[in-house]
Amino acid sequence: MNIAKILVLLAIALLATNFASAQNLEILYVKINGDQFDNSSVGEHTNNLQVERGEDLDIKVRVRALADVTDVQIDADIKGYRYSHKEETLVSDSSRSFDMSTGDVDTIELELEVPVKMDKKYTLLRIRVADEDGYSYEAVYQLHVVGVDEEEAVIVKDYSFSPSSTINAGRAFTATVRVENIGDDDLDDVKVTVSVPELNVKDSEYLDELEVDEKETLEEFLLRIPDCAEPGSYDVEIEVEFDEYESTTETAQITVLPGDSCVAAREGRTVVTVPEEQDVAAGSEVAYPIMIANQGTTAKTFTVTVSGVEAWGSSRLSPSSVVVVPAGTTKTVYLYVEADADASGQKVFMATVASDDDSEAIPLTANLVADDATGGLKRGLEVALVVLVIILIIVGLIIGFNKLRGSDEEGSQTYY
Repeated sequence: MNIAKILVLLAIALLATNFASAQNLEILYVKINGDQFDNSSVGEHTNNLQVERGEDLDIKVRVRALADVTDVQIDADIKGYRYSHKEETLVSDSSRSFDMSTGDVDTIELELEVPVKMDKKYTLLRIRVADEDGYSYEAVYQLHVVGVDEEEAVIVKDYSFSPSSTINAGRAFTATVRVENIGDDDLDDVKVTVSVPELNVKDSEYLDELEVDEKETLEEFLLRIPDCAEPGSYDVEIEVEFDEYESTTETAQITVLPGDSCVAAREGRTVVTVPEEQDVAAGSEVAYPIMIANQGTTAKTFTVTVSGVEAWGSSRLSPSSVVVVPAGTTKTVYLYVEADADASGQKVFMATVASDDDSEAIPLTANLVADDATGGLKRGLEVALVVLVIILIIVGLIIGFNKLRGSDEEGSQTYY
């Protein structure tokens, strides 16, 4: 027997061994996202599964053991992705190892993700089944990678804040945003907005066009943190609007530290002004206007309460005891105090203005005077007013008579 025949026999024996080993396990079917698919011929674009960039692939592999096998493992891979060495967990998954007896059937679940950065093309999903010592059996399934649906065509690929994501109140920061069109169509009039909703600050930039697979970087966003912003963490929303009605949003965070320009204002952010003392006649009512100035950066809700009036009178608040004061504005709540008919003397009571994070109690004074005293004072003023009017009339008559007399004397002169 020559060497050539020996090599042929060895090759046949090896192929037979491989075939026998491969027959220890068989793939009954593969389901991808609930749909069952058959093996595809490599290079033939038939029976394709169309998948979008960024789409999750839930894979179920149904296998049957044709012989007793140990330490079986099933792998799923998408080959040909440029960044697979950096994003291996997206395009590759393996099952746990398990044993099967002859005739056993089992279903193994695997998960892959079509990378957003993957080229739009035809590619193969490869499913391999192997035990510890045997040869692997591989089945391939044709995938057609396409762009995403139109409403998800634009993604925020990256962003950064300068000088950092930690900013003092009263300072400004800039934002750089990188967007990408991963859809199938060019897009016009793309609007990108960076905002801090809680602080009511935002800035926008526009792109005339964003072509398919194009990346654009926008660097002109400038946002200033208000002087009196509360220290803490705030959400930064990066919104991209495109194709008239579509949008996508990415959320980041910044940390605001206390600023130098609002230390004094922070101590007296809410200013309450009210006349501290009023005269009120027994049996009548007087108003105390309570002016609430909100010098903060956000609207605040205030509640006004009154105590210490019940023993000698009654009180009411108008238009309401609860008032919402927008940032940087002032609103007035009127406190009406009515004294009992038999009340007298000086009375001290309290008006309290409270918000969620602060409360201020203000002592007020009502000087009560008897009703008859005020009546006499009123009548005295009325009499004085009448006397004054009479005096003014008399003075007017005297001046008028004097002018009339002077006119008569001039008319009676004789000229020669």
